[in-house]
Amino acid sequence: MRRRAFLLAGLSLPLVAAGPLEFLRPRRARFEEVGDAVLMTVALPELLSTRDPDAMASLESAFATTLVYEIVLYRAGQQVPVEQRQRIVKIQYNPWKERYVVTITDVGRASQVRYYSDRDEAITRATSLDRVRVARVSALQRGEDAVYFATVVGQRNPLDKDMLAPDAAEALDRGQGRDLSVFSRWVGIFVRATQSAEKTFAVKTVPAFYLVSS
Repeated sequence: MRRRAFLLAGLSLPLVAAGPLEFLRPRRARFEEVGDAVLMTVALPELLSTRDPDAMASLESAFATTLVYEIVLYRAGQQVPVEQRQRIVKIQYNPWKERYVVTITDVGRASQVRYYSDRDEAITRATSLDRVRVARVSALQRGEDAVYFATVVGQRNPLDKDMLAPDAAEALDRGQGRDLSVFSRWVGIFVRATQSAEKTFAVKTVPAFYLVSS
């Protein structure tokens, strides 16, 4: 039976400052329940701003721009992730066909390729997570006592695209049962990650949500 995830507005969760960057900026997102999947829609236009002359010059030069998204779902009040997923997006201008090619790859799934004649439309597609699967419904608890939210760390042209995910997984393993929280370890990973990409931007989705009881 198909149900829709109920959005819970007004849930306040702390922000963390990381040097000159604001870590986990609140960002409005939409969650849906479809079959056994929880789908999330959220945008990070800051990763490839049309007002960034260097980013636009690189894109127009026909070099591929790579965006890597690390998506983590949490249950409110807990520091161990419920689910972790990665999406890799490539956007490149084809000067011969005068169009932009956007390739979206979710780990473990076939890539999706879209073509755009308009640059801004291609950028909007590349910087938007549109109904991306963030969890299995069967892995979540129903009812108002189980509230969930997601964090998304986006990177533009990371120097080492494999750095964040393996280190994060290792940190989660080491963090089990220790005084230093998993969340604190992940903050440290984020700070290091900012040095390995042209741009890093992180958000925490609002409002949080819970699954309606049957």
